[in-house]
Amino acid sequence: MKLIADSGSTKTIWVLLEHGSLKKTIETAGLNPYFQTKEMIDPVIRNDLAPNMITNFVKEIHFYGAGCSTESKNKMLTDILQMYFRSAQVFIYHDILGAARSLFGTREGIAGILGTGCNSCYYDGKEIYSRVPSLGYLFGDEGAGSYIGKKFIGGYLKKSIPKDLSDAFDQEYKLSFENILDSLYNKPSPNRFLASFSRFIGPRKDHPFLHELLRSSFDDFFREQIMKYDNYDKLPVSFVGSIAFLYKDILLESAGENRINVATILKTPIEGLISFHL
Repeated sequence: MKLIADSGSTKTIWVLLEHGSLKKTIETAGLNPYFQTKEMIDPVIRNDLAPNMITNFVKEIHFYGAGCSTESKNKMLTDILQMYFRSAQVFIYHDILGAARSLFGTREGIAGILGTGCNSCYYDGKEIYSRVPSLGYLFGDEGAGSYIGKKFIGGYLKKSIPKDLSDAFDQEYKLSFENILDSLYNKPSPNRFLASFSRFIGPRKDHPFLHELLRSSFDDFFREQIMKYDNYDKLPVSFVGSIAFLYKDILLESAGENRINVATILKTPIEGLISFHL
């Protein structure tokens, strides 16, 4: 049996493959070793994943995850998984490789992730060449959920968003100034907190203020990420991620204005990864 995982900062999708077919799908919380400690990750594997399968039957685990970019972080995750799947070989990959394999298979292109965070790479059909660091929600993540949420919340706190949006936000969330700052500076996963406001923005994306906020966020992504690659205007550019999928009409609008050839937009890479590993 093979266990394939696609993990973002918000959720992880696990698929169990047996004899060339899909046997089971499980969803757990997101596992990001860059932001989470062993003590935060272990209960998810112990309580939410391992009890749902016969762990000794799993011979390979292929884990694609946000934050899986250093040897020490990957080893921590490998050690946790092997505590519960003792018969399995564990392979940890950065989520951008998962996106590239899912979107292009063995073809050439530029892959982008727009979910809670953002990332991109040039993929030659076998290897990825990431030339533009994402830098996370503090200094980067252009076009991602955390970036969009940061721009919106910043405007809300500075009272620079339209009154109809401010009133609707107050009615739906009832967050004080102190609540927001506490979530940003004192509580875990501030990137998820910021990205969560997409639930408010999504149904209102056609509001002129929000449309412009989204459009400028995607313009920033193309400028800071995609346009840094050679031949970006000649290669196919494809996306995975909830933000890319939810706002694909505005993303395509921005791409057209920036002379970007968008080929595919997927909500998650898991179907493409299943095909790749089969």
